[in-house]
Amino acid sequence: MEWVETTGKTVHEAREAALDMLGVHEDDAEFEVITEAKTGLLGRLKEEARVRARVQPAAPRVKNDRNRRRKGSKSRQGGSSGDDNGNRDNSRKSGSSKNRSRSGNNKESAEQTRAAQPEKANQGRSKQTGSRQEEMSNEATMPLTEQAVLAEQFVAGLAEKFGSTVSFAHEQVEEDEIRITVSGDNLGRMVGHRGSTAMAIDDLVRTVLQRQAGNSRNGRIRVDVGGIRARRAEALATFARAQAQQVAETGTARSLEPMSSSDRKLVHDTLAEFAGVATTSAGEDPNRRVVIVPVGDAD
Repeated sequence: MEWVETTGKTVHEAREAALDMLGVHEDDAEFEVITEAKTGLLGRLKEEARVRARVQPAAPRVKNDRNRRRKGSKSRQGGSSGDDNGNRDNSRKSGSSKNRSRSGNNKESAEQTRAAQPEKANQGRSKQTGSRQEEMSNEATMPLTEQAVLAEQFVAGLAEKFGSTVSFAHEQVEEDEIRITVSGDNLGRMVGHRGSTAMAIDDLVRTVLQRQAGNSRNGRIRVDVGGIRARRAEALATFARAQAQQVAETGTARSLEPMSSSDRKLVHDTLAEFAGVATTSAGEDPNRRVVIVPVGDAD
């Protein structure tokens, strides 16, 4: 069986991809790790893992007897009768026919075995997947407070790489959401241009928590480096109220710029109690936007 080469974010993922390609169970395959996965400074994947794999070769077949008599040996033994020659010819023909029959049966059996391997492998993999899903569903839910501790540890490690000393403050924004505000000196590099690095750190924390807690994670942990998220939210709320005032005075609906789902939610929540207007959403991501309409036009 020829080797196949696959890649993945981890060696395990690359092995799984190879098994899918070969259509066999991992017990029936052999692997060679070419390169391990490599990550960059912020834990982002720099180079994927690469492996080679193939179906384990079957045991070698027994070689045919090489001590068969050659046709020329009859003349060296001298003077065998015609009947004896005929008997030996018939015997060789019979033996050859039996060998071909056994060879054909062996090939047929081998083909049937190979055909059955993918089905057995798929059954085995299906059982393993079901078992893993059952184990994940039985995991205890990780509390939000414990997730917050993991998030703080990760951000503290990042801050050390950035050369910053930080402290943390918790705020229970909603029943299922905790906001962690990161304060300290020299936070400029962690905030980045227009908060781009701060947003990336928030995304990294979410990825880390998903890997640590798996299926047992619920709720949300939001990380606000330097309070940039809170300031941005307040600015967006102020803008939304100003636009709502214009709609209430003119009676003309206004469509805001496309924004993320979290920003749209903030606008909806801000204007929920604003007199004289209502809000709705229009369009598809990433161009979905909030529309502010006069009361009575929301339908």
